[in-house]
Amino acid sequence: MADDLRHYAIPAGPLSGALAAYSLTSGAQVIAAPGLLIGKRAPEVRGAFDQTQALSRLLAGSGLTAVVGPRGVMMIRPAAASPGAPTAPDFEPLPVAELVVTAERREGLAIETPIALTRISGRELEVLGLSGMDEVSRLAPGLNVAAASPASAGFSMRGITQASGDATREPRLSVFQDGAPASKERGAYFELFDVERIEIAKGPQSTLYGRSAMTGAINVIQRKASLGEAAGRIALTAGDLGLASLDTALNLPLGDAAALRIAGASRRRDGLVANLLGGPAQQSVATDAARITLRLAPNARANADVILNYERNRPSGAGMKSLTYVPTDPGSGAPIGDLQRRSGASLSALDQNGVTQRLGLERELASATVLARLDLTDDWRLSSLLSSRRFAADERQDADGMSLPVVSLLEQTRGVETNLEARVEYDAGRRWRIFAGFNAFAEHGTQRVPIVVDERLLLARIAGGLTDPAPSLATLTSPAFLAGQVQTLVAERGGLIDAGQAGAIAGRLRSGYLEVNQNFSRTRSLDLFADVSVNPSPSWELSAGLRFSRDDKTSGVAPSNVDGGSTLGALLAAMATGGEPRRLLLAQLAGEAAGGAAPFGLIFHPTAPGGSKVSADLEDSGWSWRLMARHSPAPELSLYASYARGRRPTVLVAGAPSTPYGPARFARAPAETVDSLEFGVKAELAGGRLRLDSAIYAYAYEDFQTTRFEGGLLRTVNAGEARAVGGELEARLVLRRGAVATATYGYNRARLAAGAMKGNHFRLAPDHKASIRLDLSRDFAGGSLAFRPSYAWQSEVFFSDDNDVPGLSRALAADLIQDERQGAYGLLDLTLAFTHPNGWTLSGFVRNALGADYIIDAGFIGESYGFSASARGPGRRSGVTLTRRF
Repeated sequence: MADDLRHYAIPAGPLSGALAAYSLTSGAQVIAAPGLLIGKRAPEVRGAFDQTQALSRLLAGSGLTAVVGPRGVMMIRPAAASPGAPTAPDFEPLPVAELVVTAERREGLAIETPIALTRISGRELEVLGLSGMDEVSRLAPGLNVAAASPASAGFSMRGITQASGDATREPRLSVFQDGAPASKERGAYFELFDVERIEIAKGPQSTLYGRSAMTGAINVIQRKASLGEAAGRIALTAGDLGLASLDTALNLPLGDAAALRIAGASRRRDGLVANLLGGPAQQSVATDAARITLRLAPNARANADVILNYERNRPSGAGMKSLTYVPTDPGSGAPIGDLQRRSGASLSALDQNGVTQRLGLERELASATVLARLDLTDDWRLSSLLSSRRFAADERQDADGMSLPVVSLLEQTRGVETNLEARVEYDAGRRWRIFAGFNAFAEHGTQRVPIVVDERLLLARIAGGLTDPAPSLATLTSPAFLAGQVQTLVAERGGLIDAGQAGAIAGRLRSGYLEVNQNFSRTRSLDLFADVSVNPSPSWELSAGLRFSRDDKTSGVAPSNVDGGSTLGALLAAMATGGEPRRLLLAQLAGEAAGGAAPFGLIFHPTAPGGSKVSADLEDSGWSWRLMARHSPAPELSLYASYARGRRPTVLVAGAPSTPYGPARFARAPAETVDSLEFGVKAELAGGRLRLDSAIYAYAYEDFQTTRFEGGLLRTVNAGEARAVGGELEARLVLRRGAVATATYGYNRARLAAGAMKGNHFRLAPDHKASIRLDLSRDFAGGSLAFRPSYAWQSEVFFSDDNDVPGLSRALAADLIQDERQGAYGLLDLTLAFTHPNGWTLSGFVRNALGADYIIDAGFIGESYGFSASARGPGRRSGVTLTRRF
C-alpha cells in the first residue's frame, strides 16, 4: 500500500455497495472490503472535513463513525459506546477533538499547525481528575500557573509572567474561553469542567490572538450543544480533607436545527493550612459553576453558539504563612507552631476598629459569548465573536502572615470586558488560505485596597524590635518600649531625638491606621489583522500575518487616608529629610510646634482630602507580525520555522502623589516587544503509534517592564533587555494494545539582561520541566480496568523578578534573607479506574502520592511592609469518583 493509506479493521456488514458509491462521488477514495475499510488521504483538508461529515451520516446506525486523521486521512472507527455496548479500549485512535485544532484561528490538523502547541483533551482532564489550570500546567512544557487563590493566580509562559491586580496593568499572556478574552488576572483563572479540549499555543501570537498574547495564548474550548444527540454525564467525587465534588452535563436536542447543553460543577475541600489562632483552615476550595450552551444550525451553511458562563468562589483564602516569624500566642508571646511549611499558620485580619474579619475570597465571574459562522460559498466564510465578561473579587488577607495584627487588607477588584471580532475567510483548497478582519475591545476596571496597619507593631518591625519569636502584644505596645523604638529608628537614620519627644510621638501611633489605594482604567482598542497562507507546492506552505493595534486609554488614582494621616508615615518622611525641615516636622509630631504634620500616608499619600480621583489619557498604536515556512517531505513529517514580533501595549502607570495632596504621578511604561525565532518538527511515526512535537526557540525582549519595591511602593521599572532560549518536546507512544505513554520536557533559560537585576531568573520560570504519564488498560470482569500514573517535575523557581536578592527590594523594612524560592520537586499522581459496559466508571486516586513538600507562591503584598510569606502546595490526598454516562 502507498504511504498515505491507513488501515482500520471493521466488522463485515452490508456497507460495501453504499461505500463504493460514496467513494465515486466524494473523491475520498474510500475502499471497502470484508472486515476492512481504508480511507485514502483526500486532496484537500477542508474537503476531508466535509466528506467526513457526509460519510458519518452514511455510517449512521452501523456502529461506526468517520473522523479525520493526519494529513486529511479519513478514519473509520467504532462510534461512541451506548449503554450496554462494549467500551472502546483506550488504545483506539484519538478522537477528532484531539487531532483537529484551531490554534491558527481556523480548523486544521495538529501535525500541520506550525506552532508549538500543547493539546489536552477533555477526556484526559476527566480521567486524570484535573479541574484547575495549575494542574493542567504541570503537563504543558513552557507553561506555569501558580494559584494560591483563584483571584490571584500567576500565569507564566516561557518565562514571561503577569502578577498584578492593578487595573492599569496590561496582561502579557492571553487566556480565552471559546475564543473570548479572559486575560485580566483577577478573572483569568476559572474552573475547568465539561471541556472539549485546551489548546496552549506558545510563542508570540499577537497576530492570531491580539492584545496581550505577547508570549502565548491559552484557549479553553468548552463542549457545545450537539444536534440530534440526547446524552449526559454525572460524576460524584469524595475524599479526605472534606473533598466533595459534583460534575454534570446534559445535552438535549431541540428539533433538527437546535440543541441545548447544560453543565455544572460544584467543589468543596477543607483548607490545607490550619489556622492556629482558630477559625477555618486556609486555602480551601468552595466553587460553584454553571454553563448553558445553545446551538442553532438552521441550514448546512450557517450555525451559531450562544454560551453563558457563571462561576462563584468563596474559599478561605491563601494560607500566607510567614517565612520569618514562628506562630505565637499574641497575648503571651509563647510559640504555638514552627516555620515548617507543612505546619499551621497563625492568621487574622482586623478592620480599622479592631474587629476581626473573615479571611478569604468572594468572587463572581459571568460571561456571555456568541459565536457565529456563515459559509457564503464553498470557498468563502464569515465568522464573528461577540462577548461580554464581568468579574468582581473581594479578598481579605493577613498581609504580614504572622500572629500579630500588623497589616490587614481587603482587595476589591472589578472588571468589565466587551469584545467584538469579525473576520472573512477564503479557503481555496490547499493552494490559498486567507483571513482578514477587525477586533474591537473595551475594558473598564477598578482596584480598591483598604489597608489597616497597626503603626506600633510596624514601627517595631522597621526599628528591629520585632524579634523571632515575637514578644507579646502587651510588650510591643507598652509606652516605654515604643518610645525606645522611636529613638532607635531616628538614630539609625542619622537623627537625634530626646526621650520626651519620642514618648509623645509614640503616644500618637495608631492601632488601626486606615489607608485606601484606588486605581482605575478604561481602554478602548481597535485591531485590524490579516493572515495569508500559500502552498507553492504540495509539500511547502508559506504564511504571513500582520496586526495593527490602536489603543485609547485612561488611567486614574484616588488614594486617601480619610481617618487622618499616619504618624509613622510622617516620622519616616521626617527622617528622609534633614536640617530644619526635619526638626520642625519632629516637633510638630510631638505636639511642640504649631500647625501639625501634614496627612502623610505610609505607602500612598492622598491626592486630596477624601481622595479625589485624578486621571490622565494615553493614545498608543503599534504593529505585530509573524512569518512562517513549513515543509512536509512526507505525510507523517512536518518541519517549520517562524519569526514573530510580539507586542505588549504601552501602559499608562498611575501613581500616588510624592507628598500629601500633591499631584498624582503618571508615567508611560514603553511598549514591550519580543522578537522570536522558532524551529519545530512534528511527526507521526510507526504507523501513527508515535507522535512527536518539538521546538527550539530564542527570544529577545526590549523595554521589559517589571516591578520592584521602592520606599514601600511597588513600582513599575524598565529593566531594559531580557533574553530567553529553550526547547520543548512532547511525545505520545502506543506501546502495545491498551498501553499508551505520554512524555514532555521543556528547557527555558529566561534571564533579565540589563540593569540591577541582570542575570536574574524570571518569576515562575524553572529552567527545566518534565512530565510522564501512562494509560494502561485491559479487559477485566466484563469491563475495562485502567491504571494511570503521572509524574511531573520542575527545577528551582523564584517568585519575583528580583529573585528576593537582599538589597534589590526596598521595602519599609529590609529583607536580608533570600527565602522566596522553591527548589526542585516532583509530584506523583495515581489513578485506578474500572469501567463497566453499562456506562459507569469507578475510580480511585491519590494526588502527590510521595508527599512532596513545596510552596507555590511567595512574597505577596505584605512584602512592601517588610513581611515575607509563602503559600504551600497541596500535600498527599486521596478520594474516589463515580461517573455515569447516559
